Amino acid sequence: MQWARTVGSQGTPPVRAADLPQAPGVYRFRDRAGRVLYIGRAVSLRRRVLSYWGDLGDRAHLAPMVARIARVEAVTCDSAHEAAWLERNLLEHRRPPWNRTPGGQEAEVWIRLSASPRRPGLTMVRRPAAGDFGPYLGGQKVRDAVSGLGRVLPLGYAGDARAGTERDMARVRGASPAARSGLARAIAAVLDRDSGAAQVRWQKLNQLPESSRSSASMP
Repeated sequence: MQWARTVGSQGTPPVRAADLPQAPGVYRFRDRAGRVLYIGRAVSLRRRVLSYWGDLGDRAHLAPMVARIARVEAVTCDSAHEAAWLERNLLEHRRPPWNRTPGGQEAEVWIRLSASPRRPGLTMVRRPAAGDFGPYLGGQKVRDAVSGLGRVLPLGYAGDARAGTERDMARVRGASPAARSGLARAIAAVLDRDSGAAQVRWQKLNQLPESSRSSASMP
């Protein structure tokens, strides 16, 4: 990993901050002695770094740190999710004085797939077991992905013991005990990041009414 260095004078925006890419990545601030003050991640490196020299808003507590910044280092990533993992790995290795949490803001979670006759479906878990998918960062993103997968692959309605409304919903969604193993295999293919399987499910999700959608893209 190589950091692109941007140098600025004490207490002022980095001279070359406007040259940072508008791409996801991780940045870190150093003082004049070269000590790392802070590590963060961004969807747009340029916008995020420049924001420290604007209105800090609810980040006003960082003003003393900003006054000490002498150098900014940044590395670009292919996605915001990759940036989140890089930030987490760096903070687990060493936490600078202005970072509050050792592993970043988001906790690791996993997705558990069950094809059991009694309780088939997907759940998000924080303690993995053998066969779970992950880890992923961001509990809400994973909950959204689980919800979206459940809409296009209704494994949760394919249990043996369904009655009343659940039985009606299963019929509407085309789920049945006979389809359970096929639904589980299709979900596993998406979670294994089979690009073809994921594309098919994404297209089906986009065909649903907008009010029924929930993001099924994996974090």
